[in-house]
Amino acid sequence: MTNPLVSKKWLLARMYEPNMVIVDCRFQLGAPKAGRTAYDESHIPGAIYLDLESDLSAPVSEHGGRHPLPAPDVLAKRLGQVGINNDCIVVAYDDQGGMNASRLWLLLRWLGHDQAYVMEEGYSAWQQDGYPVTAEQRVVIPSSFQPAIRPNLIADVNDVRSAIGSPGVLLVDSREAPRYLGQTEPIDAKAGHIPSAINAFWRNNLDAHGKWTSEEQRRSGLSEVTAALDAGREVIVYCGSGVSACPNLVALHSLGYDNVRLYAGSWSDWISYEENPVATGEE
Repeated sequence: MTNPLVSKKWLLARMYEPNMVIVDCRFQLGAPKAGRTAYDESHIPGAIYLDLESDLSAPVSEHGGRHPLPAPDVLAKRLGQVGINNDCIVVAYDDQGGMNASRLWLLLRWLGHDQAYVMEEGYSAWQQDGYPVTAEQRVVIPSSFQPAIRPNLIADVNDVRSAIGSPGVLLVDSREAPRYLGQTEPIDAKAGHIPSAINAFWRNNLDAHGKWTSEEQRRSGLSEVTAALDAGREVIVYCGSGVSACPNLVALHSLGYDNVRLYAGSWSDWISYEENPVATGEE
């Protein structure tokens, strides 16, 4: 299984290869135009832009959370429009610790595309190190992307209801501890977590500079999760809306675990069902 994380140097050496598609995924919650504006100002040469909300999510409805999964055919059509086909190598980056780039990585894997990677540092690090940048936008030649869905990578609300308290399933909450504990909730209508879930904050995969940590550090930080997987338990990872859980999936994949599911709607979907239980405090 290929490591989904690639370095700046790795990308620099391959950025002009004909089957390489670099995707800028910068996006700021609360400032939805900021990512596109930043891309228009400067980006890695040849990069195209995909927007978290308009490209990598479906419209919000009663259920499904704040960033519902896009319909596979809609996403596949969009990928084709920006020149991504089944033979492309796709490298995604952002400036949010890899959160949005990891979302694209997960979506591509869900559609059956394995040649997908996340740059292990953000755009600011690329720029600060003197790597090439441009405001010029590449001429996109539309292509065709044929999805081969992997339903086993995604969990829904019923899967999670069945998982609560199950000895065969571990639920992993990827949000920061105060939100998991129910001490604060800056975004969603209810505070707390899904009962029986443990907490593994996604940013623990990053060092103080926002670069992904070493394999040993990732393994140590996710030891409770990998122990469950090694014991044959199923793991379902969630966050607030199905975005910031994706770096935990990337980290686990980098450690050799590809049989982990994302609860796509995550906490914002969970609390949209009045009858779903909510827990606070430590498990």
